[in-house]
Order: sequence, then structure tokens, then C-alpha cells
Amino acid sequence: MIATKNGANGLTAQEYVVKNRLQSADEAIHGWYRFVLGYPPHLVSEYLEKLNADPDRDSVFDPFCGTATTPVEARLRGFATISTDANPIALLAARVKLAWDIDLSQVRSRLDDVLDLATRCMQHAHLSPTFEVGAQLKLFETRQENYTVGDTSSTREFSPDDLLPPETAALIPRGFISPKPLTRVLAIRYAIEQRVVENDVRNFFALALANTIVSTAGNVGFGPEVYALPPREDADVLGAFAATVIRMIADLETILEQRPRPFPPTQIFKDDARVLASLANCQPIGTVITSPPYPNEKDYTRSTRLESVLLGLVTTKQDLRTLKAGLLRSNTRNVFVADEDDKFVADIPSIVRVANEIENKRVKLGKTSGFERLYHRVARLYFGGMFRHFANLLPRLRPGARCAYVVGDQMSFFRVHIRTAHLLADVARKAGYQVEGIDLWRTRRSTATGVDLEENVLILKRSETGK
Repeated sequence: MIATKNGANGLTAQEYVVKNRLQSADEAIHGWYRFVLGYPPHLVSEYLEKLNADPDRDSVFDPFCGTATTPVEARLRGFATISTDANPIALLAARVKLAWDIDLSQVRSRLDDVLDLATRCMQHAHLSPTFEVGAQLKLFETRQENYTVGDTSSTREFSPDDLLPPETAALIPRGFISPKPLTRVLAIRYAIEQRVVENDVRNFFALALANTIVSTAGNVGFGPEVYALPPREDADVLGAFAATVIRMIADLETILEQRPRPFPPTQIFKDDARVLASLANCQPIGTVITSPPYPNEKDYTRSTRLESVLLGLVTTKQDLRTLKAGLLRSNTRNVFVADEDDKFVADIPSIVRVANEIENKRVKLGKTSGFERLYHRVARLYFGGMFRHFANLLPRLRPGARCAYVVGDQMSFFRVHIRTAHLLADVARKAGYQVEGIDLWRTRRSTATGVDLEENVLILKRSETGK
């Protein structure tokens, strides 16, 4: 039996939201762009302390870095960091949030150029610079006379259809964005691509635009599944983008004032977390704090699909397929015929038992759809993929290194209870880790079953001898 420590008692829905919410001290950098399901920065701070991480000794690694909560918070606390992810929007977020050496005067200068060209492109598309019934930002008041002058060749070349051809537009889920806000987003993207040549500045603006797409331009809600909201006819996309950039500049200025140079080193890699090939030349890792996907029917690429497509990070069905191929198999939408990660857990009784329970429940219920037939296979592939991850990570850890994996129980597959942390403990033991325990981080009420499901932190350790 694994000892489970009480990190959180049962929470009401409101208390759960509060526990996951960014605290006021967390807003700078973390709030630039964040997945709704991401864990809060104060969890990272808590576990850096619990794991006895030492910035003079340990680098902090997040193999499923998402929007960079772990590396940002660890670096703010003086740790060198390493981050990997396979999702391009996650890599963009990590690169921007950790680019503390960016020239902010250059960002300000390029912002003027981007706003000017984006405004003229909107006018060229017969849209006013800001939302018709919205208040004009003071930022623009002194610049109105410049909106109709200057080089018009770039304006004439602005074509929403070229930036978002039909094949690419078809990747956006129906109803996720309305035509006018869409055109405004594309005008800003076009202006960034035309007026910004520095990669770090271009990425800075791209992340601000990603934030604007989710918060202002799109018709998307999260509950926690992503879904289409009632369509909005228009929105002040340009104003929201400008305000986001200005806030990001102010946040970074605050951070720079508080932390002396040189900053702790940081490395960011595109990688499949099951393989971790990018770690081959890295120094041994001392601490891991991360949250892999959970085994459920959530297509994690759909949660970021709108901004990924509008920023040009995913442009074809093949791009999407390639992205899914590099992800842990956690849902039926990214299972491939040739997958064989399940073979690594075929001898773990607890995994076999829960997979068989899922399949037996399917047969009993008479469910015959293609996706439903894959549920038991997803469970096996998920835990098999995590075995590969653990096995490939272990030799990259220093002796005595400790790891915290934030994972949640699931009941997505015919309401069969998957106790994710406990099952992963069995997988980690097979891979050679010591299991130190499971902390209860919080609970959440399943809307489908009314059951309180645990979200836990699995604590692992590499032996002091390194064996």
C-alpha cells in the first residue's frame, strides 16, 4: 500500500477553482498565457521546498512543460531549468516566458510599427481600427493621423485568405471564432510578420496575440472541456493585443528590477516525453516537477487548436497528425495503428486489471463505436508510454534526485475509476524508481458521476546509489 498524505480535503466547486487560480503574486509572466487545466505556480514553490531542491545543486526539469509554469517559477527562485514539450504553442509560451534578456526598447518600437500596419490592414478590410461600440484606447489617440499615411504596398498585399487558406481554416472547430474578429487577428499576425524581424520580439508579440485570441477574439469556453460560446459579432482585438503587450512589458520590467543578472540558465527543447532524446547532452537533473496528460477522452490539441492555427503553428492535417504522434497516448484521438507502448505494461497486474475492466464494461453495455472499442487500449498505451518516459528519464537524473508528478484520477471510460497516481506508482517501480508517497493535492467533483475524484502528487526518487 502507498501512504496517501492529505494535501487537500474535499473541495466545493468554488474552492477547487480558487485553489487552481493564479494568486496575485503569480500574475507576472505566468498570466501571459495559461492552459485552463494547468496547475498554479504556488504548487511548484511548495514542491521545490518539499523535495529539498537546492538551486546551487539541482536543475529543475519539466518534461511536459505546457505553458511553462514549472520552469518560470523555478527560475524565479534561482534554479536552472530544462523544459520539453511536443506542442508548438507550449514551446512558444516557454520561450517567451523565459526570454528575460529581450530588448524591451526594441519591443516598444516594434509595437508602434505593428499597431500602425495592423490598423491600416483592418481599414483595408473595411473594419474600423477598434470595436465599433468600444471605447478608443488612449494609446491610439495621438496616432490617428498616422493611420492613413505611410507605405501602402504592405496594406494592399494583406489577404486573410492567403494567411488562412481553406485547408487550414478547416482545422478550427466550428464556431470557435467569428468572421470580424478573425480578420482582425489575421491583420495583427500579418503586421507582426511584416514589421518584426527579430525572432525573440516576434515570439513576444505572437504570445500576446495567442492570449488575445483566447481571451477576446474567440468564442471559446472551458468547463474544463473546450467548447464554443455564443458567437460575438466583433471584438476590440487590436486594443486587447496592445494592452496585453504593454502589460507583458511592465511585468518583465518588474521581474528584471527584482532579480540580478546573470539569470539562471534555461534550456527549452521540442521533444516526445516518452523519448527525451534532447537530454543526451544535458547535465544530470536533480528535481522534476511536472503534470503529464491524464488518461481520458480529452484531445489536448483541441484545447489550443484555435490559437495554434491562427498563429500558423499548425497549418495542415499532416501537421496535426505529426503533433499527435509525438504526444503521450492519453485519448482515442491520438492512437495510431502501429502503437505498441502497451507492451511495456503487459506484466503489471494493476494496469491489466483496469484495462480489462474497461473492456468488460464496454461489452456489458453493448457499446460498439470505434472510439469506444479503443478505450481499454488507450489505458494500456497511456501507462506504457509513461513507462517509457520513466525509463528514459531515470539515467538522466542524478543519484538521489526526486520527482513530483501531478496527476488526476479519471472516470472517462465507461465510468471505470482509473486511480492514475497509484497506477503510475506501479509503473515507476518497474522502471526502477523508489516511490516515496502520494500527496492529495485537491479533489474535484465529476459532473458525469457526482464522484469526488482525487488529484494527487506522486513523489518518486532515484536511489542514492544511482541504481
